[in-house]
Amino acid sequence: MKVVIAIDSFKGSVNSMKLARAVEEGVLEVYKDCKIVICPIADGGEGTVEALSHSVNAKLISVTCKDPLGYDVEAQYAILDNSVAIIEMASASGLPLVPLEKRNPSVTNSYGTGDLIKDAMKKGIREFIVGIGGSATNDGGLGMLRSLGFSFLDKAGNEIMFAKELDRVVTIDKSKMLKELNKCNFRVACDVNNPLCGPNGATFVYAKQKGADEDMIVDLDSKLNHFASVVEKESNKKLRDIEGAGAAGGLGFGFLAFLNASLESGIKIILEQVDLKGKIQNADFVITGEGKIDKQSSMGKVLSGIATVCKEQNIPCIALAGNCSEANESLHEVGVSAYFSILNAPIALEVAMQEDVALELMRKKVEQLFRLIKIST
Repeated sequence: MKVVIAIDSFKGSVNSMKLARAVEEGVLEVYKDCKIVICPIADGGEGTVEALSHSVNAKLISVTCKDPLGYDVEAQYAILDNSVAIIEMASASGLPLVPLEKRNPSVTNSYGTGDLIKDAMKKGIREFIVGIGGSATNDGGLGMLRSLGFSFLDKAGNEIMFAKELDRVVTIDKSKMLKELNKCNFRVACDVNNPLCGPNGATFVYAKQKGADEDMIVDLDSKLNHFASVVEKESNKKLRDIEGAGAAGGLGFGFLAFLNASLESGIKIILEQVDLKGKIQNADFVITGEGKIDKQSSMGKVLSGIATVCKEQNIPCIALAGNCSEANESLHEVGVSAYFSILNAPIALEVAMQEDVALELMRKKVEQLFRLIKIST
């Protein structure tokens, strides 16, 4: 028997590699000679660099950069085959880096993401895959772009540094832009379709979880709208309404406007990089999963991406999660053969999310599933 384990992390609980090992243990309890292929998966957000470093020929690079509040933080990115940098903006500009009491998207910024890009360029990298999930920012990419040499000035020539000042931008100075950017190609892993501004935009949909109150949300949306007008006038491109422009507090917009990037499905990019199609050839089962299977799981997320590949090769795909209460039949339509919760009794969420508890629940559930498979074959 051959089993491929391609599981996402359980966010806030266990990373994908540890979950994969727990699945492996469960399978081997029943099929001791089973060929196991572990392929940790992420969608371009938190955990992507770690997952890819286990799946492909990747070199991890540590960099001291700026966190969303401007303090030094150690972040990592990966270089694949000495030619492609995989960057998670969350590692430098992510919400978990900001203490709850200090979350304020009017002053948090994406400068550290630019630091990571800059470090990779110094190492000769010109191809980039950038995951932009999990941001703490709402600055339209202002911070990242400042790190890369762009300047945004008010009418007095003062440099604008924060989201709360975006309505004062009147001039964009590209004279100090890093020249290597002209030779770089950016693929942005983006799995949201929000425009930059308006009721479905970056601020109204995501700023509350980043620390904004209702008044700040209205104010920041207005400021992003002004910023977009200045940028679009200079570039002669209409960008603010493109799907994904509002991702990561408008970082998607910044990539589109200044770095000639393409916004692409995160899971599609990752599955391409790890060659999931090749890894699952001749597999008997593929085991996948995520922390919570819900209505979104069948819509371009990790689960649906993996299931679609399995369906193409007619390979059974079993999905496991902590919570499946909101799952629906659309999962079967995209290729999930069956899905299960790993819980075996009522349990408090904070207990279930403890790493050792989640791993043991996963191991036990997989063992029982494969005992059932064994008596059915």
